[in-house]
Amino acid sequence: MPRDKIFSEKISTRVRVRPQFEAALAAAREIKAHAPHCRVIFTVNEMKRLGRDASELTALADHLTAHGLVLEMLAGPLQGMYDPSGPGRLLFGFFADLAARDDAPV
Repeated sequence: MPRDKIFSEKISTRVRVRPQFEAALAAAREIKAHAPHCRVIFTVNEMKRLGRDASELTALADHLTAHGLVLEMLAGPLQGMYDPSGPGRLLFGFFADLAARDDAPV
């Protein structure tokens, strides 16, 4: 498997089945399993491309952390690497809620 793999998906986060997203998660977990000592970074364009609401975003961030993966966002209020410790977790929850509200239908 190549070191850098890019998955591109244009499907809305409101759609439950997102094949490219699931493939990206599976690839990241597989890479980490084969190289547990290496830093594996799961990069997304922005937070609202991860999930539909704050609870889903937080659950996904927790899932990545539990598997030893680092979450990186290229744009948005939390641009950069996600730090799941104290203040990082609080800020992530706050901005996840804002992202979900910003993306909500009117």
